[in-house]
Amino acid sequence: MLLTIATLALFGVLLMMLETFLPGWIAGIFGFVCLVTALALTLSSEELAGWPSWRRTGLAAGIILFAVVSLLLWMRYFAVKFWNRTLTLTTQIESPDTSHRPALDSVGVAVTDLRPLGRAEIGGKRWEVRCEDGFAPAKTQIRVTGSESGNLIVRVVS
Repeated sequence: MLLTIATLALFGVLLMMLETFLPGWIAGIFGFVCLVTALALTLSSEELAGWPSWRRTGLAAGIILFAVVSLLLWMRYFAVKFWNRTLTLTTQIESPDTSHRPALDSVGVAVTDLRPLGRAEIGGKRWEVRCEDGFAPAKTQIRVTGSESGNLIVRVVS
């Protein structure tokens, strides 16, 4: 009978650990039922009738303590860290460096046709730009009026 109780308790704890990987509460419920069955057998088995009540209660408390400690250790050192390592994105994407962008009202020249997006040379560097006027042919003088993510906003110099 002790082997049956130990097997039920161990199987119950293992099923509850398996619940961290399997959705649906099926393994967790079966594990809980196995633990409750092990406790019920400990407290009401005829084969353990010769044991004093304090010894049966101690065995039941040991089963509960074993289940709680092993599940807490499982969650603390394996399950949570496993899911964090495998399923959590820890890479940080840095925002683009905007400190080298040309200042407002800087003047440059369109390198390509701006329809409304294109490239322009401002301050000796080439930039992706968006023309507020909609269209500007290549080699047109432009002025920086603002910026948005990825582009400078420009307007044709009249």
